Amino acid sequence: MSAVALVTGLSGVVGSGALPLLTGSFEVVALTGRRPLVSGCEQVAVDLRAPRLGLDASSFALLAKRADVIVHMAGNVDYSASPQDLHAVNEGGAAEMTALAEAAGCPLLYVSTAFAGRHTQAAREAEVGALTPARPSAYHRSKAAADERVRQCAQPWSIIRPSIVMGDSRDGTMPQRQTMHQVLSMMAGGLLPAMFGHPGQLVDMVPRDYVAQAIHQLALDAVEGRPLPREFWATAGPAALTWAQWSQVLQRTLADAGRPIPAPLQLDPFSVEVTDYPGWKDLSRAHRRGMANLYVASLALAPEPFPSSFGNTRLPELPAFDNALAHSLLARDITWLLQRSRPHPQAGR
Repeated sequence: MSAVALVTGLSGVVGSGALPLLTGSFEVVALTGRRPLVSGCEQVAVDLRAPRLGLDASSFALLAKRADVIVHMAGNVDYSASPQDLHAVNEGGAAEMTALAEAAGCPLLYVSTAFAGRHTQAAREAEVGALTPARPSAYHRSKAAADERVRQCAQPWSIIRPSIVMGDSRDGTMPQRQTMHQVLSMMAGGLLPAMFGHPGQLVDMVPRDYVAQAIHQLALDAVEGRPLPREFWATAGPAALTWAQWSQVLQRTLADAGRPIPAPLQLDPFSVEVTDYPGWKDLSRAHRRGMANLYVASLALAPEPFPSSFGNTRLPELPAFDNALAHSLLARDITWLLQRSRPHPQAGR
């Protein structure tokens, strides 16, 4: 009989990639929120904000009794959400899932973010004022608070830290476009003659199937009684591309596709204001908001690399990251996007 895995977040970008792996090895019970799964696995509706996940005491105890491992991937990832909402779901949800793991007496895997410690840029974010409600630092703070909740778990636990998630390593497939895909699409269409980012800042990106395979292997290790790493860094680490390299890969890939663009101007967000963007006064309100979103998002990037756990794990099918691999993965991601996007008209102001 298969071990039972209680899993949240299976409808997300990483979760949907992990779902077929987990269902192949476990009896998966999906703990769902607002979006039921289109899947054959058992589903239980929960509320991450509520005590006992919104379940009555008996239902909570019965659920805990079934669990052999818990994988918590769900959360609020909306940069524009209020700090209160972010903490209610992210920190509060981590606390409730920790309580569930303790009631079950089983290991807990929690998918956090590599950026959880990066929230000192909040003062710079505030300078955009009403241009955008996006405050990535508030999200990063809520995830750091969630991490602390998990660290208090009396059962074995591991925190998984993905960086910026890109499409699958095989072909770039991605179920939902992310912020980076929007940047790529706008640049390919000539809508971004400049971008916010210092040439030396690292743009750490990792394929979603790499993250999914790490989660799957850690879940297997957990039920088989193997020691769990306190942190698993699902990142490119020192092999991550700089903004300058990222831009070069984009230009080369677009040129190969017959859609060449000039090298975009790179504006260091810590040295310029968002209003220093070229032609700011002539931009539409929507375009200004988009630039403000990119400005605050770029503030979390840094020239110092994250650690990386790939290459030092029981995942032999995943090669250790090096700079050449990071180049090829990004090129694949861009190619997938181009195949599914209509060319943008040139920007009008």
